[in-house]
Amino acid sequence: MHTSCGLSREGAGTSCRWLEEQCERLEESWKQLTEKASNASRPKIQRIPQYMAERDEFKRYYEPEIISIGPIHHLRKQQLLQGERYKEAWAAMYLKETNQSAKALYWRIRECIPELLNQLAEFLDIVKEDIPGARELTYLAWMLVVDGCSVLHLLDNTDPYLSDEKLKISMGKLIRVHQDVVILDNQIPFQVLRLLCDGEDKQRLERCLQKFLRVYGVDRILRLRKQKHTVKIIVQGEGDGQQDNDDDDDDPIHLLDCLRRALLDERLLEKVKEYNQDKRASNNVQLVQGLYQMLHLRKYRIGTIRELKAAGIHVKKHSGDSNSFYPCFCNGILELPKLTTDGSTAHVFLNLVAYEMCPDFQNDFEISSFLVLLSSLIDHPEDVRELRLAGIVINQLANDKEVADLFNNMDIIMVPETPWFASIRDQIHSHFESKQAKIRMLTWIGEAYNTYFRSPWTIIALLAATLGLILTFIQTWFALHPKAS
Repeated sequence: MHTSCGLSREGAGTSCRWLEEQCERLEESWKQLTEKASNASRPKIQRIPQYMAERDEFKRYYEPEIISIGPIHHLRKQQLLQGERYKEAWAAMYLKETNQSAKALYWRIRECIPELLNQLAEFLDIVKEDIPGARELTYLAWMLVVDGCSVLHLLDNTDPYLSDEKLKISMGKLIRVHQDVVILDNQIPFQVLRLLCDGEDKQRLERCLQKFLRVYGVDRILRLRKQKHTVKIIVQGEGDGQQDNDDDDDDPIHLLDCLRRALLDERLLEKVKEYNQDKRASNNVQLVQGLYQMLHLRKYRIGTIRELKAAGIHVKKHSGDSNSFYPCFCNGILELPKLTTDGSTAHVFLNLVAYEMCPDFQNDFEISSFLVLLSSLIDHPEDVRELRLAGIVINQLANDKEVADLFNNMDIIMVPETPWFASIRDQIHSHFESKQAKIRMLTWIGEAYNTYFRSPWTIIALLAATLGLILTFIQTWFALHPKAS
């Protein structure tokens, strides 16, 4: 006998079992996605997003040149073999200075590997490929000891006058080492650095972090809350007279995450997040527009510095001692943070952007949005000059054109517009509406300048043409009004 749908009882039973398996699969997928979403703000250490790493113009910013940290780039390039010798020597120096035993540190890290596996999942997979058998955890723990000790010694002895003596490395190579330290997939968990510092030597990690931040132009005084395996970055004076709330402690993920937090200033970051959430919750239309931007990733443009100046908008450096990374606009004045541009700027920013693009990192694309803003403000070297004269850009590159090219090359960054940056754009556009005629005139003048004054030869040609018109006019005048005899 057949069922009404043409299946035998045996076939119907097989279909039911298959259907039950698919339903269980759906349930398991839902549980995994829910668990992943709950841990979205604690990203794992992973590779650079493929669509960024494969861009030819950015590859050199995502590949270490001297040292590899962790297994992702470990001995993948011949030139990194020299870096292994540096790391081993620096690790030995660190152990000698801190009077610690390599074996004791190994077992300290080895015991904490289960706690670190959530962040080190990709590490372990790579180590299994390189080290067949059951020694992958042993190898991984030893690698973390050597890499962590060498990084701590590097950071603690970064001195432009003593690096040759203490690190036994030339200044040219040291600069490239510090560029390697901020590569996204060249990181180790911050907790490893905490474990490698002696139990009584908490100030060493503070000192290392402060020196690390100063290398990248962030002048911050940090305090670390002294808890087991817990590090909280606090601006000096922030917690004075206040009771610490240990439940809110949130460790940095790695050194690159530490740099991002220091740039953004956690106190203001929380206020901006609250602002973004309130705006999204109060305006469904804006939420739909934000979704549209996420799907289409269209650019949001504010205008160049010269256009702002034509509209009566002045740019200035953040007032007082503020280290805020967030721009603000009030009464026709756009306040921007001070920014030093040098040979490491592209390494830092592009790796911070790659970090914000990681799928398991829940964030509001603060660094990426700021770069989109700068790429809109800077179009020509003249825009950089205006920012430099305002004390906003400290240019340590060869000239203003290099800075303009740097941020114009970053113009490929496509991120949804956050409510904070949208509010600034809307205020500036409202200001623009009353100054359209002046802006149009400046645009014409700028086009004329770029057409006729871009080189000495175009200036000579323009003067020759002008002189020819004047002589032609004089000749025509005397032809129509001949001089009386």
